[in-house]
Amino acid sequence: MKKRVFALFALLSLLLTACGTERNTTENSDKLQVVTSFYPMYLLAQAVTEGAAELELMNMAQPQTGCLHDYELTISDMKLLEGADVLIINGGGMESFLEQAMERYPDLVIVDTSAGIELLEEEEHHHHEDETEQDSHDHEGNPHIWLSPERAAHQAEAMAAALSELDTADAEVFAANAEKFHEAAHELQEKAGAIGISEGEYSAVFHEGFAYFAELFHMETVFGIFADEYQMPSAKELTEATDEARGHGIRFFLTAADNGKIYAETLAAEVDEKVVLLDPLTTADEENLSYLERMEKNIEIVEKHWKEETE
Repeated sequence: MKKRVFALFALLSLLLTACGTERNTTENSDKLQVVTSFYPMYLLAQAVTEGAAELELMNMAQPQTGCLHDYELTISDMKLLEGADVLIINGGGMESFLEQAMERYPDLVIVDTSAGIELLEEEEHHHHEDETEQDSHDHEGNPHIWLSPERAAHQAEAMAAALSELDTADAEVFAANAEKFHEAAHELQEKAGAIGISEGEYSAVFHEGFAYFAELFHMETVFGIFADEYQMPSAKELTEATDEARGHGIRFFLTAADNGKIYAETLAAEVDEKVVLLDPLTTADEENLSYLERMEKNIEIVEKHWKEETE
């Protein structure tokens, strides 16, 4: 996979409708009501807003939801957005419900954290023989940018800039937190690079977001298999993928603990390898770890696997 280079985020990205600056209030608080679209954005927003006194941070989609592909707003979601001042989204086509939200809540300020960030292209993956264009996700690229620490740092900066315009009392807090996060994200990038994985090492991914992990560790992705409850790979597709894995000598089968895991394990076993089980950060964890802590654990898992492969 060619490594993508993206422009530095320079401009505040606010998708505003109507005047968009009037503050909604709840019965119990006149603080700025900030809602994140789903859990990865909540983790990033937590880092940016830590110590801020004049806002309340809430997450919309339930922490067990995962990615927002084809997500539809629930009654509780709509009630939450009705009282919100700001909705922070990942962008890049992740939030398919965005147009509906903008029409229903014209005064809601929407912060698109993907603006200015170049997305990776969607991975090639094995299709069903009866799959049509309508079956694929309507993305301009791969929107799982939070799984790239460098891109996540730009998302944090976008959040800080937008919130500073709306909550000037906490502007210095946001700026300091974003700078701190950027430094820590850079350290994660360096830690990943220090593992010493050879550039061009081959990988197979079983979660769409793990293309960003492959990039982080300088791996070339041979193929991806993305299974869900509606769409499963056929025996023919698995046979073809096994041949590709064997032919390229793939040593990294990157999977999450979801529907793709069984296929990752099946293919890895065929070539006498083990899967690399990683965290896409889309659901809450029992330890309530931060974004940085969870990403560091991912890097350590890859490092451990690489050491075992090269011993």
